[in-house]
Amino acid sequence: MQRKSIDYLLSLSLLKQLRLQNVITEEEFIAIDELNKKSFK
Repeated sequence: MQRKSIDYLLSLSLLKQLRLQNVITEEEFIAIDELNKKSFK
């Protein structure tokens, strides 16, 4: 369970970096994060 939490936090960090660099939009960030939450449960 702890491994999934670490993987999710890493994913979230990468998504935030992509958003800050304007590689993805806020809407894409939210959509991808929702999918990640389901995947890492």
